[in-house]
Amino acid sequence: MGSTLSRVVEIVAWHSGVPASRLTPQSAIDQDVKISGDDVTELAEALAKEYGNHVWEWPWQRFAELSEPSALVAPYFVWRLLTWPFRGQLFDPSSFERLELGHIAAVIDRGEWFEP
Repeated sequence: MGSTLSRVVEIVAWHSGVPASRLTPQSAIDQDVKISGDDVTELAEALAKEYGNHVWEWPWQRFAELSEPSALVAPYFVWRLLTWPFRGQLFDPSSFERLELGHIAAVIDRGEWFEP
């Protein structure tokens, strides 16, 4: 799995802009790497190109937001930023399950989806 994991880290780093040196097998695509929307589709496309179309069968919707935010999201972020000192955190915890890079590599090596 080592070489698969290394390649998955390279692909995720390229698609997310997060340096590969900051990614670990425990890095989750939503919670840690902040991949969402069209970026999830682009990541799946890159993985499928390299490892096969079975990547499209994975339950991506459980692990990251697949739709792009609406134009009304900017005022929401401004409100979150302004009220952050009172709430103690800038963003709410993710409602998505964790899909870690190590699990992505393990699924690729096995050739079929299995639960994390």
